[in-house]
Amino acid sequence: MVAIRPPLTEDLLAEIWKRQLLSDRLLSGTGEAIGVTHPGILSRDRGPDFTGAVIFLAGKELRGDIEVHVRASDWKTHGHHLDPNYNRVVLQVVWEGDTPALLENGTSASTLSLSGCLSAPVDELRYLARLPLPPLEPCLNAARRLGIPKLLSILEDAGRERFLRKAASFGLHMGSLPASQVLYEGIMGALGYTRNRRAFEDLACRLPLKTLEEACKGRGKREATVLLAALLVGKAGFLLRTGDLYRVWQRESDGEVMRLSAWDLFRVRPENHPLRRLLGMAFLLGRYLSLGLLDGIVGLVRGGAACPRELEAGMMVENNRALTGGYLIGRGRAREIVINIVLPFAFALAGRAASGPILRLYERYPGTSENRFTRDLADLLLGSGGHGPVRSALRQQGLLHLHRDFCSRRGCVRCPLGGRLPPANGLYRVAEGGRGLLLGTTAGPGRFYN
Repeated sequence: MVAIRPPLTEDLLAEIWKRQLLSDRLLSGTGEAIGVTHPGILSRDRGPDFTGAVIFLAGKELRGDIEVHVRASDWKTHGHHLDPNYNRVVLQVVWEGDTPALLENGTSASTLSLSGCLSAPVDELRYLARLPLPPLEPCLNAARRLGIPKLLSILEDAGRERFLRKAASFGLHMGSLPASQVLYEGIMGALGYTRNRRAFEDLACRLPLKTLEEACKGRGKREATVLLAALLVGKAGFLLRTGDLYRVWQRESDGEVMRLSAWDLFRVRPENHPLRRLLGMAFLLGRYLSLGLLDGIVGLVRGGAACPRELEAGMMVENNRALTGGYLIGRGRAREIVINIVLPFAFALAGRAASGPILRLYERYPGTSENRFTRDLADLLLGSGGHGPVRSALRQQGLLHLHRDFCSRRGCVRCPLGGRLPPANGLYRVAEGGRGLLLGTTAGPGRFYN
C-alpha cells in the first residue's frame, strides 16, 4: 500500500508560518487559543526553525522558539526530545497531529496543526509563498521621510536608554552579590556571545570569582594563570585526560564538571570556541591578580583610560603559543565587553553623582561590527549600504533597543520612531494595539498581521 503524502512540505509550512497565511482562529491540540504577535526569525543554525517568537497561549504571553514539522510525531523521530537546544520551543507547528512536544528538560510545548486553519486553499498558498514579502514596517526609509538628524536623535536617545537599563540591572545585582562577582559574571556572559551566554554565566556561578582568587593566593602570576585555566576549562568539561592542565585540574579541583550538552558548539568558528574564551578569561584574571578583577577593570575607566584603544587593550588577551595560537580575546570582543559590560557596570558602581564622565565616554565610543539585528534595521531605516551615520556605539545600541523593545514585539504604535512616521507608500497603516493592516498588496487586501 502506497503512503499518501501530505499536501504541504516542511519548507512550505515554514513559509506559511513566516507570512502568517492563517485563519483568525488558531487552537492548540489541547484546545487553547493561540495568538501570534511575532512569528520569529527563520534560523539556518542547528536548532528550532524560528527564534525570537512572541505568541499568546490561553491569554499568556510566551517568548521563545518555533519548530515546524509535517507531522507532530516528527518531534520524537528527529530526536528533539533529547536535545537541550530545543528547550526554548514554545510551539510546534505541524500539518497534522496534535501531540504536545516533550522537551529535554521535562516540560512540554503545545502543538498547532495548520491543516484546518489556513487562510486560503493549498495551491493558492504555494503561489503566495513564492512571492517577495512586502514591507510591513511603518519605519521603512525613515531616514528619507524623517530626515537624518531627527532619526539619529531618536537612535541616540534609545541608546542612552539601553545603557541606563544595563546600569540599573548591574546595580540591582550588586544589591545581592559582591560587585566583583557581578562584573565577573557579566564579562563571562559576554565571552559566550548569544549562543553560549547562559553556559558561561552558569560556569561563573559554579566557579565564583572569590573561589578563583583564593585558589591563587601565594602563587606567582604564571602558576596562578595555569591554575585558573585548568579550573575554568576543567569545570566547563573541555579538558582532555592528559597534559599539564589536566594534572593541575586533578590536583586542585573538586572534580565536578558541566555537561558538554550545555554548550552550543554547532558551527562555532574556531576563534570563537568557548575553550579559547575561557583561556582568555584565565589570562585576564591573571593580569589583574594583584589588584583584583574589580579594581583592575574599573581602574582602567577611572584612571583616565578615556581613549577607547587603551581601554580595550586592558581587556584584550594576546596569544600564548603554549596553549593555542591567535588572539584569545581580540579587539572586537574587547570592544563589545567594554560597551555592554564595563561602562554600564562602572556607571552603576560610581553612582549618578560621579558617573557623568562614564556616560560621555559611552556617547562618543566607536561602534562594533554589525550583527543581523542592527544590519537589518539599518537597512530598513537607511537603505542597504547606507549605514555610515549609525556606526557609533550609541546609535548601534539604539538600534538594538528599538529591536528588542518594539520590533520584536510588533510595538509600532509605542515605538519612538515608528509612531512618528506617516504610512510608507500606502503599504502599511498602524492600527490599535501595534497591529498593522496591509493594504492592496499581493498578500491580499485588508489582512491584519500581528
